[in-house]
Amino acid sequence: MCLLHLLKELSRDYPFKLTVVHINHGIRGKEADEDAAYVRDICKAWDIPCRIYAVDIKEEALKRKCSEEETGRAIRYEIFEKVRLETGGAKIAVAHNMNDQAETVLMQLFRGSGMKGLGGISPVRGNIIRPLLEFTRDEIESYCIQNQIQYRQDYTNALNIYTRNKIRNELIPFIQENFNPNIVKTLYNMSILLREEESFLNEQAQAHLKCCVKEEKDQLLILDNHVFNTYHPILKKRIIRAVIERLSGHLRNIDSNHILDVIELSTKGTGKKLCLPNAIIVKRQYEDLIFQVGEKTFEDFCYNIPIPSNLWIKELNARLETKLLDKENFNLSLYNTCTKSFDYDKIENGLQIRTKKPGDRIILKNGTKKLKDFFIDEKIPRDERNKIPLLADGHKILWVIGYRYSDAYKITSSTGKVLQVQFMPLTKEEI
Repeated sequence: MCLLHLLKELSRDYPFKLTVVHINHGIRGKEADEDAAYVRDICKAWDIPCRIYAVDIKEEALKRKCSEEETGRAIRYEIFEKVRLETGGAKIAVAHNMNDQAETVLMQLFRGSGMKGLGGISPVRGNIIRPLLEFTRDEIESYCIQNQIQYRQDYTNALNIYTRNKIRNELIPFIQENFNPNIVKTLYNMSILLREEESFLNEQAQAHLKCCVKEEKDQLLILDNHVFNTYHPILKKRIIRAVIERLSGHLRNIDSNHILDVIELSTKGTGKKLCLPNAIIVKRQYEDLIFQVGEKTFEDFCYNIPIPSNLWIKELNARLETKLLDKENFNLSLYNTCTKSFDYDKIENGLQIRTKKPGDRIILKNGTKKLKDFFIDEKIPRDERNKIPLLADGHKILWVIGYRYSDAYKITSSTGKVLQVQFMPLTKEEI
């Protein structure tokens, strides 16, 4: 009522309009109905539009599997935002005060919260504003008396059935009497300092995050692990939280142990990974620290290649074209990274395009190498290896497409027939 009166008075001098939203939680029966009627009558007297909502919080709490207190808060803000959008409103003003802030800080302290939690309630959060946050409850009640503003009391505020009520009715009065009579103001001032420091550290974390991001796209973010590990542990923790929040949109279910696990992963060898809540996967691959949402499986494939052919590889969204040429018609200068040529007469077991298999080998200038060792030498991440298409003659690899081709199938002076192979991945637009 104090907030509504203040805003009503301000609206005379500033160009904004008010809409009042009242929500009956369905918990206090007749008294709650009387509260709703009182709000409706006041708004009619003051000529302010008013919307009254009735919600069965107990039933909703069961559906959402949350406490009644948490459910009530969630539903209130859902309805506030709904009305804001329907009315074209700019802000949602709520009446938290300095005592609410002190209670919140103590609650967060008992939960073991970090700096963000101990910063308490923010004066501004998105579309939500809290104009009364720097005033005590006593000051607000004095304003109501001076301006003859009637208000109603919720009797459940006096019942020590919630943690907040116990802090308000028992703990804070005990501290005021035995330790610090100004504890409410002290906790409020502390929350301001902590929010300022939290804001500064977040800015630093975002700046350092930009310096170590190697790649970012939908549901994937890759950090330069070497750069990341040069940072102070405090920045590392904040960067990890920022990355997870960017990918999943929130930090629910993510606790400090998850953050420490990621930091530990960043110091281990390549090929390790973590599965975090919210379907977040974190991998260490060579110099990369990879964050992604979910993990797509890639199925093995194998296609026999007739010659000549024009073959569609659906697993890769790519086309493979082969031609047989006489050596006299072969021009090496026309070839590029997507087109390779081979001595056709050296193919013994028929041609295939496929994913890797145990026993695969490739012949290079310095001898035969297991394909597994080739991948390791090229620092190809383990999860990527099965996605790389191979042009194969049995277990002999002619071409690790996109990387190397075998010296054993090179064109020489004794070559008769030349096999020309063109691999053409399609772009997203072409697909």
